[in-house]
Amino acid sequence: MTNIPHQESLAALAAKGFAKGELYNSARPDYPREALDYFAETFRLSHEMHVLDLGAGTGIFTRQIRPYAGRVTAVEPSASMRASLEASGVDAEILDGSDVAIPLADGSVDVAFVAQAFHWFDPPRALNELHRVLVPGGGLGLIWNERDESVGWVAGLSHAMLWDIKAPYQVGTDFSLQIADGPFTDIERIHFHHSQTLSREGLYQRVMTTSYISAMDDAARDKIMKNVAAVVEELTEPIVLPYVTEVYSARAVVAV
Repeated sequence: MTNIPHQESLAALAAKGFAKGELYNSARPDYPREALDYFAETFRLSHEMHVLDLGAGTGIFTRQIRPYAGRVTAVEPSASMRASLEASGVDAEILDGSDVAIPLADGSVDVAFVAQAFHWFDPPRALNELHRVLVPGGGLGLIWNERDESVGWVAGLSHAMLWDIKAPYQVGTDFSLQIADGPFTDIERIHFHHSQTLSREGLYQRVMTTSYISAMDDAARDKIMKNVAAVVEELTEPIVLPYVTEVYSARAVVAV
């Protein structure tokens, strides 16, 4: 893949591309139950624990992890995303913050999660900031839903979306080395299969939530959506969009 912007451009694209929280919340998939159960078992989640959802967006993951912990804090830099999260009524503290400025005290979090957001982060600084707020040996969980491009029409959809040249990260990237460069150990990477059932209109909305498409001017967006329509209109409703869910777990290194 080419033309990945530098970190400052990624941050600006994330802010502009995720300005429509309500649309994002309605169109994006949740995460497979198996992944939540994996996190619960790996980190021994309990109602005595405080967990962080960093880059929480509209709270799709926040709402799913909420039953597993006693206290949940969701940190999100986009005002639109936070507004959508607050409107959902989830029992969580919702704070303005970022990957490099988490508004929590040192050693105050048992487990930190990042759902569909780590590729927007400044990894070295973010990992150090996550380590700061975690208790010694605390857990770190990362999760992404990635479209399963081994399915022919899904690969065609990605091509129509220009995902192969516009994506903010290479799908299938192994983030283990980036995590290992930070103060984390016991890194494990696994994956699960997941799917989202959509109407044609729902699939169009799903495409429109893609950060770089959302940030385009009307003419450029219309051009891409015409190409997307050539794929989508051939599909029979309901449309089952398959995903591969990438999951990482790690532990904060204990200072000696």
